[in-house]
Parts: sequence; C-alpha cells; structure tokens
Amino acid sequence: MSETNWQLKIDAVIDGKTADIERIDNTIFMEMAGVSMALDQLRKSLDKLKMHLNEREFEKASQLGYQDVAQEFVFVQRTLAGLQTAVHQKEAFISTIAQEINGSYEDAAPYVESRMTSAVKKSAVLSIENDKP
Repeated sequence: MSETNWQLKIDAVIDGKTADIERIDNTIFMEMAGVSMALDQLRKSLDKLKMHLNEREFEKASQLGYQDVAQEFVFVQRTLAGLQTAVHQKEAFISTIAQEINGSYEDAAPYVESRMTSAVKKSAVLSIENDKP
C-alpha cells in the first residue's frame, strides 16, 4: 500500500473516532488536574513541616509528618493511579486503531497522538506562546 493510501486509511479510521479521542483527552486532563492539586497539597504540608523544623518545634513536625504529610502523599499516589488508568485507556485505544488498520501499535500511535491535545508537550505550547508578537 502506498504511503498516501496508508495515510488516507489511518485518517479515515481516526476521523471516525474523534469523540473517543476527545473523551480520552478529557480524562487525561482531569487526572492531570487531580495530580496537580494533590502535589500542591503535599507541598503545603511539606512547607509547614519545614517551618516547624526551622522553629525547632519537633513534636509538631513529627505529628504533621505522620498525619498531613502522610495523607497528602497517599492522595498523590491515588491521583497518579487515576492518571495511569487514563494512559492505559489511551494505549488500548491506540491498539484498537492499529487492529482496524491492520498495522502495529507503533504505526498507529503517532497518528492518534497527533490528534490528541493531551499529547502536546507543555514546552511546545510555551514556545508557541513566546513566539507570538
């Protein structure tokens, strides 16, 4: 199959899955937001811990470490599990596309990811914004 026909076949299959791509993108973004919020909460707890240590309030630091810091760390782990699940959904979707085009995962992945907003690296977005007049 020529490169043009291959591209047309992949585009046709992916075009029919736009809603699925948007759903996966939204899921990934929601999970990323959860991880960011959890990291912010963990940072706040660690900042409080550092403050207690600097003030030599060791009992308060110890208590905070066993309560707030531990709870926030578990929260980060749980949100990361949600993100991992979303990534597995994306990979399963790419595998489905690969089957439909009779290709490999590696054949389908770049085409699917090129349609996903969540696949755009933040550094690429920042460089585009910095290039604006």
